[in-house]
Amino acid sequence: MRHGDEIRVGQTRLIFRDLEAAGGAQTESEAAPPSLTARERDVLVALCRPLLTRDLFTEPASTRAIAEELVVTQAAVKQHLANLYDKFGVPAEYSSRRMRLANDALRRGAVSIVDLRDLPR
Repeated sequence: MRHGDEIRVGQTRLIFRDLEAAGGAQTESEAAPPSLTARERDVLVALCRPLLTRDLFTEPASTRAIAEELVVTQAAVKQHLANLYDKFGVPAEYSSRRMRLANDALRRGAVSIVDLRDLPR
């Protein structure tokens, strides 16, 4: 086998990596979640809660739904979301910012499945 050769088994893809041929490539790791305030974390959990249904195309919670769950104004939720977009590096020109933020929060460990199962306070 040579560096970069690919083997497919069903839907699984295996790629052979020869570290010497690749110039000592290193394993990439996921960035840790940014530091969050308690309220930003509450907003993230409420945003991601609909994703627990495990439907492939489930949308994250709307601003209105988050505001109702947390008993705050929609303006407050929008401000927290703006801060979260900045902290997670979700650009303004991204077409589905809430979806990107929710996915990043789950992927980077800022929100866990256990968090989503907990009942709102």
